[in-house]
Amino acid sequence: MKETTLKLKRNFKIITLIIIVILLFTASSLISPFFLDINNILNLFVQVSVLAILAIGMTYVIISTGLDLSVGSNIAFSGLIGVLVFKSTENPLLGMLFCIIAGAFIGLLNGLMIGYLKINAFMATLSTLAIARGATLLITGGRTISVTNNIFNFLGQGTLFNIPVILILIPILYVAFYFVLKRTIFGRSIYALGGNEKAAIVAGIKSKLIILYIYMLSGALAGLCAIFIVGRLSSLQPWAGLGTEFETVIAVVLGGINLAGGEGELHESFVGVIILAIILNILGLLPISPFYQYITKGLIMIAAVFIYGRLQKYSI
Repeated sequence: MKETTLKLKRNFKIITLIIIVILLFTASSLISPFFLDINNILNLFVQVSVLAILAIGMTYVIISTGLDLSVGSNIAFSGLIGVLVFKSTENPLLGMLFCIIAGAFIGLLNGLMIGYLKINAFMATLSTLAIARGATLLITGGRTISVTNNIFNFLGQGTLFNIPVILILIPILYVAFYFVLKRTIFGRSIYALGGNEKAAIVAGIKSKLIILYIYMLSGALAGLCAIFIVGRLSSLQPWAGLGTEFETVIAVVLGGINLAGGEGELHESFVGVIILAIILNILGLLPISPFYQYITKGLIMIAAVFIYGRLQKYSI
């Protein structure tokens, strides 16, 4: 009976999200004649590719009752490390590998502080946010580093069958990490930690190690995003990723992932990314100041938390 109820709740949530996407898509096409242009739709998905990838790691983190505010700064830091390795070795593959390794290293620091030192996730990741951004600005002096290698830039600029490589990679990542979350011991341990950490520990789950792995995964995905951003811009921008941590949390919350942890689905986060992408895209097409986007993001966050809180209270 309990499993049936939970299934009904999940189905109700995803159907609601799909209806919201359809309504937003229809409204946006009526508001701006440029919205349905194929180039705009393609750019919409390319522009939110970073959020889509970061949302995977953030979903894992939030389900475990955590939070990762360092992902934006991690993008800049891991991109810098990867570019420096590439410049010194002239090996683009090694440079890309070190982007992911550097990202995972920041995640390792987060995991150690949160899992082993029991530092609050908000404070721990806020600290690494500052450290990673500060280190990037210190090493670069605030200057852009040019990267023109075709292999290094492939993920950001390359296409397969006229489809951007990043758009092919995203569904592969979601399918793979959905399987990990739903069909592996690691995934079940994440849900257990989010539901009741003490009970999970009693059940034999190594909570500290699981938390470490979760944050390393989030960091590694930020490193992957760094490869995409560096490749797309053909350069390392020291301010890359600024504010993406906030947008990622908004997207995940829009997807209905409970900030209290213990529940949520990866495909819900993806729909949340699409909802946020449509809203920001139509705002960009309208003749209004881009500064309104910041206000809109804050209002969306408040509305999403309020609405889903009410839905959870009055749901079946």
